[in-house]
Amino acid sequence: MGTTSLDNHLPYRRIARWYDAIYAARGRAPAEEVEHLARYWSDDGLAEGTRRLLDAGCGTGVHLPFLARHGAVVGVDRSEDMIAFARDAFPDVELHVADVLDLELDQRFDVVTSLFGAMGYLTDHSALRKGLARLGRHVTDRGILLVEPPLLAEHMDEPRDQHVRTAFEGGTLVREATSRIDGDILEIDFTWRTLASNTERSEEVQERHRLLLLDSQGWLCLLYTSDAADEGLGVDLGGRRI
Repeated sequence: MGTTSLDNHLPYRRIARWYDAIYAARGRAPAEEVEHLARYWSDDGLAEGTRRLLDAGCGTGVHLPFLARHGAVVGVDRSEDMIAFARDAFPDVELHVADVLDLELDQRFDVVTSLFGAMGYLTDHSALRKGLARLGRHVTDRGILLVEPPLLAEHMDEPRDQHVRTAFEGGTLVREATSRIDGDILEIDFTWRTLASNTERSEEVQERHRLLLLDSQGWLCLLYTSDAADEGLGVDLGGRRI
């Protein structure tokens, strides 16, 4: 028989090994994403490859090798499973399990990034400001903090079901998503399934995610009223997709 589990608490806790496969199937291109962001620091006066970079909410680490083209990179994420996956994939990268609200690294960075909507999981506005301030404290005096918001309200269509399927380890991986809006919160129920020829190896994981859903002006207001506004703050308002 297959196995089913439900995780309503820590997002991506059980599906680290599936995460990248689904987003690759959706067209995620981390190399292009990093090069798009590099324009924000390309004129900082530092020699190429000499920067110190921190990726907060690095997940499985897909951006790390491309950030490393610009200098020495460090990754942090609150998910032990995601960091374990990243350590296997990138053993030479310095990685830490840490919550951004408690982040206290004994170093500062020329570039601090939080990509793919990671900060959107801080749905309380005061907690988000605190998280941004924590990141800001890790930026050098001439450095830059880059935050990519999650989905932007002005880009959000009516909530709808989504279905993604891709080949994975000789079988098929499926992710279904159902979303709903509650005020400024986007709640998403994900169901992940592996489908193998041998049904004894099938597995299902259900997760519930809660993300802050603001328009671009709402994000700018929060960003610029946090202590991080005293740092070199950059905002990419492209938003992400589920």
